[in-house]
Amino acid sequence: MHTIRFRLETTSYDGQVMEKRFHALSHVHNVMVKRAKKLLKKLRFHAEYQELKKQYTALGRKPELSPSEKRQKKQLSSAMKEIRSRLGLSEQGFQAYLKVCGRQFSKCLSSQQVQKEASRVWAGVRKVLFGDGKDIHFKKHMDFDSISGKTNTNGVKFDKAAFSISWLGLTIKCRPPGKGADAAYVAESLNHKISYCEITRKMFPSGWRYYVTVYLDGDAPSKHRKTGNAARNLMGIDPGVSTAACVSGTAVFLEELAPECKTYAGKIIKFQEKMDRSRRAANPDKYNPDGTVKKGHRGRWKRSNTYIKDQRKLKSLYRRKAAYTKQSHEGLANRLIENSLNFIVEDMSYKALQKRAQKTERQEKASDVAQKDGATKKVRKYKRRKRFGKSLNNRAPALFLSILEQKAARRGGTFVKVDTKSYKASQYDHATDSYNKIPLSQRSKMIGGHEVQRDLYSAFLIRNSNGTYDHPDRQRCIDGFDAFLDMQYRLLAGMKQCFGF
Repeated sequence: MHTIRFRLETTSYDGQVMEKRFHALSHVHNVMVKRAKKLLKKLRFHAEYQELKKQYTALGRKPELSPSEKRQKKQLSSAMKEIRSRLGLSEQGFQAYLKVCGRQFSKCLSSQQVQKEASRVWAGVRKVLFGDGKDIHFKKHMDFDSISGKTNTNGVKFDKAAFSISWLGLTIKCRPPGKGADAAYVAESLNHKISYCEITRKMFPSGWRYYVTVYLDGDAPSKHRKTGNAARNLMGIDPGVSTAACVSGTAVFLEELAPECKTYAGKIIKFQEKMDRSRRAANPDKYNPDGTVKKGHRGRWKRSNTYIKDQRKLKSLYRRKAAYTKQSHEGLANRLIENSLNFIVEDMSYKALQKRAQKTERQEKASDVAQKDGATKKVRKYKRRKRFGKSLNNRAPALFLSILEQKAARRGGTFVKVDTKSYKASQYDHATDSYNKIPLSQRSKMIGGHEVQRDLYSAFLIRNSNGTYDHPDRQRCIDGFDAFLDMQYRLLAGMKQCFGF
């Protein structure tokens, strides 16, 4: 399945109707969230369910299960599923419940659009029940950016001949693509069967702009880009939080991900500070003298006209930042695709890097701390518990890897992930065939008497993996090390010259 997107040429009346329908969607969603919260609370106090869950968890902790224990675990799972179904905690139960609420909005939302919203809420509940989710949350009206259907015959329907959409009495023309390659690509895509359509909106300083995303069966048309020897080349990638180090047989790359993201992040912080001052000035009764928000103070928050304008500008800034990040990742992925179609990547858990460290630990090295009397004292300071959430938000490394994987698969390439824990690329030394752990702040190390950049050398080891992708192939590393050193030297020399070192 692939997608194409067209901007809708809306009038002021169309915009008002669209806004009304997004309001209806937000109401329907939050009604379902309220119901789901009640059911989850009821399940937490369900004695029989909690006892079954306790037994199921005890069996899951065992390394190996006997046949009788496997049967018991299956029976416990069926019994818990039956209790959840009786309470209505299932996707079908959510859709049945929301069907009643959706009737009052039958002129705004189709039945399938209401069902799809019930499925979205259920996806969040599933994470709470079976994953690492803690709770589900209500959403503000401005956070709703899409209304999706299930088929092209219910809700939003795209008409290929008229190049327009029809949606419960509303007909809107789509802006046609430009001439040349874009028009040919769209024409070839529209030859596929339309699966369903989705209405999306994006905030601009002037207001909302509306788009239709058409989901089509089959693969996207090929853009016939030349790959040359890329199909026979192999590239290893060591993805970091803010950089990507890539090594192939003919080139090395050490690229900063979304290098201009800090510009957008700075503007976002300034807008947030300005909006906070505006909100405090308009609602002085909701704050304590020390600046904290009063607890238990009910009532609506006042929003000035300036605050509402800044809120739109802030959302528009978030959109620009996301668009820039994706465009930057697309460009980097295209450059890598020109060099190679086969990739070996270190599998990173970016979700784990977002969380704060659970343990509070002290640093191994003692630091000098000045005392009040002017003396100094050796103290082992506490390690910072915060992780890489800010950098991951700005750089979006997981998005880059996802884009690269899609592009490689579309051109017939491969994308293999190696396990970080078993591979230990950052610790391995192929010259001595040993593992040596070095601090994260150290960006270079000595291998066989040569200084290598840490990330590039890790990518080199990942490229020279063995057949099972669990350890570097030492002989391959020895054979290709001299060529890697030459490419690394030329890359770093060029970077130093570029930055004026």
